[in-house]
Amino acid sequence: MQKSSLFIVLATTWLFIFSDASLAARGYEGYYDTVGGTPWFDGAKSTIDYQNTIVGSIAIAVWSGIDNGGTGGMKWFQGGWAKWHNGNPRIYWEFTDKNGNYQRGYDVAPAASETYEQSRNGANVEWKHGVTVYKTVAWNKFDTIEFRKVQYGAEMLDSPNDHTPGSATSKNNCAASTARRAGAAFAFTGLANQLNSATNGHVETYLPVGSGNFRTWDDRD
Repeated sequence: MQKSSLFIVLATTWLFIFSDASLAARGYEGYYDTVGGTPWFDGAKSTIDYQNTIVGSIAIAVWSGIDNGGTGGMKWFQGGWAKWHNGNPRIYWEFTDKNGNYQRGYDVAPAASETYEQSRNGANVEWKHGVTVYKTVAWNKFDTIEFRKVQYGAEMLDSPNDHTPGSATSKNNCAASTARRAGAAFAFTGLANQLNSATNGHVETYLPVGSGNFRTWDDRD
């Protein structure tokens, strides 16, 4: 979900593309990790809860994905669930390819807890929720991108009006958050860098250590 290249680099994340609503103050609760050289990332996944959340202004999304860190213009792919103000929650896919072409689309409503994976599979990138492949795009749209960053977490497009998913008594889990470097298996990436900028939002890891488990909540809910 993207705003502008400058904003993305400063925020160490990447975002939905919107219209003028993208000028609202965004907030993030989650984690990101980076690699300094090849092999680059070619996939990310996380098992994400869905809880009904207050969307007071624009939208909320919880997702995982990989990007190039903004070098030469922001390129990425990601997926998870999103909920717009006065709308129903939907599973979504999103990317900007190596030529700067942006696309986003939607699938069915999210389950209470579901694994969202977006990764290369041979000649394609596949977006999956559970075992269902709901979007396929040719890998040659991404094959020259150096995917050096993975990010997992919640994004509130207009913080504080859009609340962070979860409450103090029922936190929103993002479990087994992992990424894959080309030629390897999915693995824990460290959750070394915390994103914690949403009004009244919180994020924390939880046991077991090295599991890729974390959770978010809003202390107003």
